[in-house]
Amino acid sequence: MKGHEVGGSWPPDNEVLALTTEGGRQPVDIDGLKTVISKALAERSALPPYADLCELHGALLQHIQALMPLATKQIDGMWRGSVEWYQRRSKLDTIPHEMAQGLGAGLQSAAWRVKTLGYTCRWLLEVSGLLNSAEAGGS
Repeated sequence: MKGHEVGGSWPPDNEVLALTTEGGRQPVDIDGLKTVISKALAERSALPPYADLCELHGALLQHIQALMPLATKQIDGMWRGSVEWYQRRSKLDTIPHEMAQGLGAGLQSAAWRVKTLGYTCRWLLEVSGLLNSAEAGGS
């Protein structure tokens, strides 16, 4: 992930700044994020090596941590009486539990959990509004 100067310059087209839980900002590499999601959700005829799953798991957790504050802000801005708000808020509230599960004892469970985190990461990217920001910045 490429960094950028803190002195007020805009991030490159494929990066968007996400709020951190501390109120700061960190760059989110949209292209890198999409690549990680694609790897996590790829259909395979055989399970990948455990080391590859560990690496992918770590990358997904980092991306999820970067997206959570922005997705939370987007969801908290919705009308709290709506069904859509309730569904999104409920999903968002389950994510810390998903992250805490780890990879499990075997290769099959590790592959399943990586795929689950891939879906979660894709959902967070969609809900966060970063895709719209990246498209607007790139045009």
